[in-house]
Amino acid sequence: MSTYTQLIKLLAFITLVLPSISGYTEETYLQINGVSIHSRPGNNGFNPGLGIERAISENWNIAGGWYYNSDYRGSAYAYGRYSYYRKDGWDLGVGIGAVTGYNGWGLMPMIFPEFCYEWICAIALPQLQSTGSSIIGVHLRVPL
Repeated sequence: MSTYTQLIKLLAFITLVLPSISGYTEETYLQINGVSIHSRPGNNGFNPGLGIERAISENWNIAGGWYYNSDYRGSAYAYGRYSYYRKDGWDLGVGIGAVTGYNGWGLMPMIFPEFCYEWICAIALPQLQSTGSSIIGVHLRVPL
């Protein structure tokens, strides 16, 4: 089974099955992926794509989707995020998951901080071997 097929199955499980099992689905968001800022020139900074994010408990959200990445390729992603602070429009957390589409990786693991205020979110990724730069990615999180 290909890496992409496995990730598609994981995305389906994350967005459709897991919230039903947990019994907690207070919030669902459409993620609109958009731009990234790199520490080195030459990478793609326009990263359109879409994803779904769902709350599965008071402090845990899951997300999955697709975007056009910094290596000028399509990438599918899936992650869980633990929010350690949610108050007054802020949602600060740590995500852990995987992404496809980067040089040298079939399925690249990732762990990152994510900072959201109301409907705008940013993630910070350390230097990736494929891009050669650190990344701040920005996406919108629209409630459904």
